[in-house]
Amino acid sequence: MDRVEHHGDKYQRVLAMARRHPPVVTAVVHPCDDVSLAGAVEAHRLGLIDPILVAPPARLQAEAAAAGIDISGLPQVASEHSHDSAAKAVALVREGKAEALMKGSLHTDEVMGAVVAHDSGLR
Repeated sequence: MDRVEHHGDKYQRVLAMARRHPPVVTAVVHPCDDVSLAGAVEAHRLGLIDPILVAPPARLQAEAAAAGIDISGLPQVASEHSHDSAAKAVALVREGKAEALMKGSLHTDEVMGAVVAHDSGLR
């Protein structure tokens, strides 16, 4: 039991340190499953990020409804599919509209491909 309490204490300390800073505007890339969408919304609730959800609108709305998550007040950028989500999220960072990327329900190579793209990435 001691270990669980200790782990919780560390988590609370990390949250307290993070809350000393303003939320980071974060492009959330393709949060089209319950875990990634809930994670982004929870990070927003905790004051850690200001998310911009980048995903196909119908999939995003369906996942939010199925998971019982209200995303009505969060900015959204429509995309066609996961590769398009990655490209548009990276573009938000390049344009200075987001400061960070958060991976959702897509393969890591899709996100990294957009990040390192010669003409449109974050090199």
